[in-house]
Amino acid sequence: MDYIPANSVEFLLFLDNLVAAVIANKTRWDIPDAEATDLQTIHATFKALFAQSENPTTRTSVVIAQRNDTKTALTQKVRQMIEFRLRRNPAVTTADLVAIHLKPYKSSSPSSTPTTIPEIEIETPHPRVVRIKFHEGAVRRWGKPAGIHGLECLWVMAETPPTHINDLLHSAFVTRSPLELIFDEDERGKRIYFAARWESGTVKKGLWSDIFSAVVP
Repeated sequence: MDYIPANSVEFLLFLDNLVAAVIANKTRWDIPDAEATDLQTIHATFKALFAQSENPTTRTSVVIAQRNDTKTALTQKVRQMIEFRLRRNPAVTTADLVAIHLKPYKSSSPSSTPTTIPEIEIETPHPRVVRIKFHEGAVRRWGKPAGIHGLECLWVMAETPPTHINDLLHSAFVTRSPLELIFDEDERGKRIYFAARWESGTVKKGLWSDIFSAVVP
């Protein structure tokens, strides 16, 4: 059974509880500020759009489409947060998981700290879409190394190149290649900057790649 409720009211209550727990415990759970902030922001956006879509005076086809698109993006972020940041995180106790209505993740063998840096290739296959493909060093097959759970990518849209990883304000995480970032129409032609690293199933982190960039098509 899916742990994310299908019913809209239950969905919102589940998310309210989850987001509040992430924000309150992000330091103890070692969740990056950028990732917690992204989740909080898109959650607030979805709640506002949901309220508009339920109000006859503000319910329009545009609002409904925006609500549905935002729900899809929010659900993806929630799954990433739960499957990697929470259920696989030794800092998150069984009591923590029960409090946010989640079952503990089945324990597995300890993973080692990643020792390589991801090799990156950027594609722009469609308008407003930047696709980030990744693999390990000399291994030409796209994907993650053995024993690695996924790839964390920090990014920011900026007019001048950032000089430090901390300047990359947004976070995304995927367990398979590629990672796709989707932007708004008014962001086309702007430049985004990235860095990426491997993370193991026990939340051990590798070294960051160089900061690279792409233009939103």
